[in-house]
Amino acid sequence: MRIAAVLFALLALSACSEPAEPEPQPVSVAAPPPVIDLWPGKYEGDLMVRINGTPGAHKVTLVAAQADGCTGDIGLAGGEPAKDVSPTELSLTLKPADTTTCSIRIVKTGDKLTVSEQGVCTTYHGLSCTFDGTAVRMK
Repeated sequence: MRIAAVLFALLALSACSEPAEPEPQPVSVAAPPPVIDLWPGKYEGDLMVRINGTPGAHKVTLVAAQADGCTGDIGLAGGEPAKDVSPTELSLTLKPADTTTCSIRIVKTGDKLTVSEQGVCTTYHGLSCTFDGTAVRMK
């Protein structure tokens, strides 16, 4: 009977006591995956495009040249600074000496760039052509 009373007391105490907290498990701290910049490279098509630099500091070179006499370029001396609008869009805003504005928008879809211009960009390519077109990454 005495053993039964002791067992009953132990059971009652264990029911009233707080459960033991589980041992903390070690946390594995893995480094985040590296950021891969998919912009830099050479692209060719309706235009020749070269993009250098890093996110937030991309530089763009554009060349338009066709058999019909269309020639023009932006950034041949090392590239013009571009603004990262989103992970898939860059923009350049140029103001030549005559205070008109030339804006270039570059949208990336996979290995394809779609380039479009707005404003007055004739200072950079004359009247016979534009910087509108597409280009594909050269492997």
